[in-house]
Amino acid sequence: MPLPKNGKSILMTPDPYHTPGYGGFCPQFKYQIGETFGKTTSKLLRNDAVASSGELVLAEIRANSAPAPDTDPRTELLRSRTHSWGDQKLMEQMVPGYTGFIPRSEHFFGKRYAVNCKGAISDFEGDHRKHKQNADELRVTEAVQSGKIDKTAVPNLPPIRSKYITPLKPTAAEAKPYISPSMVRSAESPFYMADDNEMKRFMSGYTGFVPRARPRLGMGYPIITHDALNEFTSDTSRLKNLQTEPITIHRAENKVQDSKLIYPVESGLVPHYTGHIPGQKFRYGGTFGHSTENAKRPELRASVC
Repeated sequence: MPLPKNGKSILMTPDPYHTPGYGGFCPQFKYQIGETFGKTTSKLLRNDAVASSGELVLAEIRANSAPAPDTDPRTELLRSRTHSWGDQKLMEQMVPGYTGFIPRSEHFFGKRYAVNCKGAISDFEGDHRKHKQNADELRVTEAVQSGKIDKTAVPNLPPIRSKYITPLKPTAAEAKPYISPSMVRSAESPFYMADDNEMKRFMSGYTGFVPRARPRLGMGYPIITHDALNEFTSDTSRLKNLQTEPITIHRAENKVQDSKLIYPVESGLVPHYTGHIPGQKFRYGGTFGHSTENAKRPELRASVC
């Protein structure tokens, strides 16, 4: 059987058609069923009733004429960067698939990888050179003002925009520390506030420990913590004053009494007290508070002995 003019067998799909696996757009393809991918795309591409661009996506590769000169200023910037920095990875043409860091790449999107990389690298290189130029101008200005070099020796002296001439003269022998009026200051702890201060409380939702707040019920959390803190700080101040008072010794009827009594006379000790109590191991049948009341009285010691 003779072959057709195009040299392909009749058993093969006639040109043009898309190869199976093609993921691009094919007009009217979603409305076609019952044929293979190649035959369906071949029929659609040859059908004049289907609106299309008239050009195939898979076009033949032909030798082009001489490429037009690249007039993009970014190209010359990147080429000079390659020569000045030597062998480096950020070049004019970045290959897709490179997983390294591209500076400023997050600001360029919507185009091909190579185009986005070209814009990002050129933007980064331009800012780097601008910063270096400003630093050089500042260095030359400082040298001219300080008299290190003569300004006539600098052919292109940058314009002096500084308000003060360096080196600056000190205004005082020792500068005072600067305190900003808008500086953020830490709030005072509620434990150190005055009792009549309405801010001496904790906000609702505070999960830390608040002394003396557990037995208080039936009120709002700020009111409970305010009363608890007042009671706690007043008791702490009273104990602190007792500790600073001098020890007084009174001699009457051969009895020595100390203002810092470990064993109270009119009340017992607090339960869970783990210190020594004279004769306590011989007492039983009563509460801890009653049995430790006036623990040092002579009649108890005599009954124990």
